[in-house]
Amino acid sequence: MTNLNLLGRVLMSVAIAMAAFVPLLVDLSPTHVFNTAWPAHARVHEVWLLSTGAMLGLVALYFTWFYRNNRALGIAMASVLMSCVLGGFFVAVVTAPLYGGILIDPATVHMMPNHDMAMGIPLNVFVFGLAFILLMIGTVIARRATRVAAIGSA
Repeated sequence: MTNLNLLGRVLMSVAIAMAAFVPLLVDLSPTHVFNTAWPAHARVHEVWLLSTGAMLGLVALYFTWFYRNNRALGIAMASVLMSCVLGGFFVAVVTAPLYGGILIDPATVHMMPNHDMAMGIPLNVFVFGLAFILLMIGTVIARRATRVAAIGSA
């Protein structure tokens, strides 16, 4: 594995962790899953979303690091899976006005670091936006390095 390939996969892995596992740390808390103000059924949906994202993250990590049949395909699959997770978040953000959703809950904002903001934007948008950027950069680097390695061994 080349240094560029390693860099690409590490960037992808950081993005995967941000998208798949950080939400577990944030949302398995009194602000979300254990928030008694939330309807019980909404909490089931939240745990479903969290567990689905984490399981997709594990599969994406497998494709990133351990899929040996076709390394370029593995990188692409990992990227597509996590793009779906992150894309789903951004669909929810863009369509929030249609269903009365909000990005920052006024009832729990005091419990969140920096009042749920980063550089003037909602923290979740900042984190998932950064994760998407890292995922794309890592994917491009890893795919190019994988392609160059395949050409060099041919």
